[in-house]
Amino acid sequence: MSNKEKFAYDIDFGAIMDYVENRFMLVIKDEDWTQEEIEMLNSGIDLHFCYTNDIAIFVLEGGDIDNSDFYFNVQECDWKDHLFAADCLDVDIILVNKTNEICFKKSKTLTKEQSQIIKDCLNQQNKVSFMPSEYDVNVQGIQDAYEPYELIRYEKCEIKL
Repeated sequence: MSNKEKFAYDIDFGAIMDYVENRFMLVIKDEDWTQEEIEMLNSGIDLHFCYTNDIAIFVLEGGDIDNSDFYFNVQECDWKDHLFAADCLDVDIILVNKTNEICFKKSKTLTKEQSQIIKDCLNQQNKVSFMPSEYDVNVQGIQDAYEPYELIRYEKCEIKL
């Protein structure tokens, strides 16, 4: 058995994301990941950046994994100055198991065009004044109305990994 790198942050099961250390980190934590799931992801991942009702959503499609939706609020991001200053944004897709070991990681630097589309939407989101908990209510409304794959209709750019 090989020693796997530990993920630096302790997280709950499910899909989470943030912009930290000058990159978007999209992380899915599950009990375990099979070799087949990993191999299918190695053959390609589509990441869709979607934007609707001032909500930024990344939808991940790849392999045998159900489409996952990741919601991002730039107003809650401690690294947003770095994000807006970057010419080209970086993204990491990371799968961790129940013991917080990294089972899969894929990284990509986005093009200037992709980065600008995302930054333009996030700049718009940054100007919206959300009342406390209003953002969470808006996200819940989107989650109740759409399956993750249905959100692709709001795609602003597609990222191939």
